[in-house]
Amino acid sequence: MFKKVLIANRGEIACRIIQSCRRLGLSPIAVYSESDRNALHAELADTAWPIGGSQPRESYLAIDAILAAARASGAEAVHPGYGFLSEQADFARQVIRAGLVFVGPDPETIEQMGSKRAAKALMETVGVPVVPGYAGADQDPAHLMDQARSIGFPLLIKAVHGGGGRGMRLVREAGEFAAALESAQRESLASFGDGSVLLERYIENPRHIEVQVLGDRHGRIVHLFERECTLQRRYQKVWEECPSSLAPGESREALLEAALRAAHAVHYVGAGTVEFVVGRTGEFHFLEMNTRLQVEHPVTELVTGLDLVALQLEIASGRPIPFRQEEIRCLGHAIEVRLYAENPQKDFLPTAGRLARLDLPDAIRVDTGYRAGDEIGTDYDALIAKLIAHGTTRAASLATLTQALQATWVTPLETNLPLLEGLARHPDVAAGVVDTGFIATHLAELIAEPPPTLHHYAALAWATTRTTESSDPSPWGVRDAFRMGLLPITLRFEGPTGAFKLEVASSRDPRSLHLILDDAEHRVEARWLAPETLWIAVDGISRTGRVRRAHNRLRIDFETGAVNFATPIDCASPERRAESGRDRLVSPFPGRVVKIPVEVDQRVDTGAPLVIIEGMKMEYTLRAPHPGRIRALTCEEGTAVAMDQSLIELDPDPMVP
Repeated sequence: MFKKVLIANRGEIACRIIQSCRRLGLSPIAVYSESDRNALHAELADTAWPIGGSQPRESYLAIDAILAAARASGAEAVHPGYGFLSEQADFARQVIRAGLVFVGPDPETIEQMGSKRAAKALMETVGVPVVPGYAGADQDPAHLMDQARSIGFPLLIKAVHGGGGRGMRLVREAGEFAAALESAQRESLASFGDGSVLLERYIENPRHIEVQVLGDRHGRIVHLFERECTLQRRYQKVWEECPSSLAPGESREALLEAALRAAHAVHYVGAGTVEFVVGRTGEFHFLEMNTRLQVEHPVTELVTGLDLVALQLEIASGRPIPFRQEEIRCLGHAIEVRLYAENPQKDFLPTAGRLARLDLPDAIRVDTGYRAGDEIGTDYDALIAKLIAHGTTRAASLATLTQALQATWVTPLETNLPLLEGLARHPDVAAGVVDTGFIATHLAELIAEPPPTLHHYAALAWATTRTTESSDPSPWGVRDAFRMGLLPITLRFEGPTGAFKLEVASSRDPRSLHLILDDAEHRVEARWLAPETLWIAVDGISRTGRVRRAHNRLRIDFETGAVNFATPIDCASPERRAESGRDRLVSPFPGRVVKIPVEVDQRVDTGAPLVIIEGMKMEYTLRAPHPGRIRALTCEEGTAVAMDQSLIELDPDPMVP
């Protein structure tokens, strides 16, 4: 077996591959871009080699730079991880031509299954059901429009190459098609170097099920059961489970058998995933095959007890799969959620900056490439960490995950933690009654934090008036006359329901205070059991919880749930606004301007697209907040923009109040 493995990736997957290399006694070699100079994956590897600038095309997509690092480091094999070059057949070919082992399937397999058009055609020949649609080579917009009308609406436009929801658009009526096609082609070209698309009938309220397969060069192909990936947002998976909630029986076995037929059709070698869309009556259709490791592979590892990365490495070295299909067991249930740097209250816009505090749970498996103090940039995916819970039953796994989410906290960056917590406590998720549109349909209730209890309010008052932290910068952290019981004070906060006030009256007993809330007075007694562990009694009823603070933010959790608060005194993390006034619109995040579909002096209506920005692998369209006339364009296509940078000056329509 080879001894040195170069990991052509970054972040949590690079850290994950390093772990398996260590278990096998292999030497992991990392590569890093300019902005990743101090990244965790570069520190964990035996050696780390610089490969270029921060932009992916200058580093993690730069094949020549990666191969040069492989040669200079003495690497014998290259593991691509997922994303970046992992599904580019040309990269696999060049690795092999350089005399190195590519840890993945053959280039021909990547090429065949990487094209959704070719993959669908092949699946039809081996009897795997496919979604009806158009996958022809004629990409003329007029021809595609004709095909769309023939298929009928709603339909999906999908990039022929790539995945991860990029280059994919849902079109519900003919009038939306032209703009959606242009956007999908542009995003596909930017992400995968090919703007070709295909059209598919949109199956309403489906579930997304994928099957993990494994093949070796000795002809053995097995499946490692299926995963449920139904809970998605904008076609990006957020929550994954193994096994799925498909009932054991004929349809489940048929789906697993179809996945094996798909893998055998291309003589698959290595780890791969066959994805299906499952309708409400149980019928399933082939979506695509991912010729790489999946982000959600940990749930399969936890229920099977197998190390998929280690198996990839062993298969790549020529070893056979060391077990037969009947020997693989699925024990218990595992759930994975993805923690992203994005703001749920602002249409999930990506956030960037320093992770001043990063609390990740230690009771479950956590895969991450970040530590407290690291910077989240805008050049790469916004994934901070994956949290993976395992239990003997699905209910046990969900309970463990819920507790782990309470223990999680990231500040000052906004994250999708509220969404994950909302999913974990939603009764329909607990019952498994979901479809791929579930998050979009229930978004408002999912991201709404539960209201604080009386104990949350009491702990908030105590933590901000009886703090033992000498470094507390707030006015109530000072040992002043309030502590002598002379005067009551009013504290102002932001919470799940907006701004509110708490009136607190001191007591001569240093272990108690009086909280006035909704004209009712409550006696509060408390003591710190540890720096962030608080025992507190309100009117004699006691609870023990955790109180965490960083700058102007606090997170307080009891067994009833975690609630986030903020004090209005700290301006270190100002509220970002996509619109700073009626006449000036600014960038909601750092990124690159990809298109400006308006001109100076042009009149626009409310909702008209003004600027399209790309950042953190997503496109965002800045739209007109009101009717008006474009006074000035303060940005250019193709240029980088900073957060809050002015992009458009828009004169309001004088008829609009």
